[in-house]
Amino acid sequence: MATRRGYAWSSLAICVAIVLSAFLLHGVFGEVGLLYTVLLIPMGLAVFIVAHDVLSRRNTAAAERRRLAGEREHVRRTVDFIADPDLTEQQRLAVIDALIPRVRRVRDRQKDRYPDPHEDPFTVRYVIVSELSPPARALLERARRAVTSVYASRAMRLRLLDGPANEMLLPRQIWEIALLLRAQTRLWQEQERAMSGVVTPELRAVLEPQQEALRRSAAAVKARVERLERYARRVAEADAALRARDALAANHKYRALLARTDDAEGPAALEAQAEALEETLARSVREAAEAGHTLTMPAAP
Repeated sequence: MATRRGYAWSSLAICVAIVLSAFLLHGVFGEVGLLYTVLLIPMGLAVFIVAHDVLSRRNTAAAERRRLAGEREHVRRTVDFIADPDLTEQQRLAVIDALIPRVRRVRDRQKDRYPDPHEDPFTVRYVIVSELSPPARALLERARRAVTSVYASRAMRLRLLDGPANEMLLPRQIWEIALLLRAQTRLWQEQERAMSGVVTPELRAVLEPQQEALRRSAAAVKARVERLERYARRVAEADAALRARDALAANHKYRALLARTDDAEGPAALEAQAEALEETLARSVREAAEAGHTLTMPAAP
């Protein structure tokens, strides 16, 4: 509405300018001035048309940017997906755009380029969690929970762990696990379709080795998740040791209390406890760091 009012005012301003120019030119040049006025009219109209087109394109582009920003935010809030950590920011936005329904419809019209949807270059850069099987989703959630606990740990904030390595390694771990779980989900679906009819000995002879391969792959992914959980547990133990060290700051209150009660053994016990705790803290942090070093995995196929 505001844009239409702007165009109306612009049209009125151009008409007024042409009329005033006509009077001015007629007053200065007489009849020749009217000829100049006639020439000015198409020029004014041309300027108006060009300005209208430029403003219209600019307003349309601005409206599209606002709409796209809102749709991207909606995707971030409502769609749970894992993206390739190697994506640039621009590529990540392209993945988010691919999850917007109207953008997806445009991509659907390009199916001739990608007859197999699994070959779509957008699809291979993200995994939608809801498309995984329930067991796969549960396993992925365990991995994500372990990684989240590491990032939220005090040991991480205090840089007692290898921060840069964790920031690169842990997202890569989640991405590779998600890729494997998606592949397993799709292959199990193929198995279910193959088993949906009459199962002959020949068919079973083909499917049983495939199912065994799937079970072995599932066991390997589960082992990866358990390694992440062991690492998270080591980090939690390091955090507990840090909290215990903080509690040592109150030892002077207890020593004073024992001194007032003429207890000579109590302060010595507190001192021994402090020394043992320092050793425990150092060992906990060292073990957490060592657990992190064992997380390196081969790239997912």
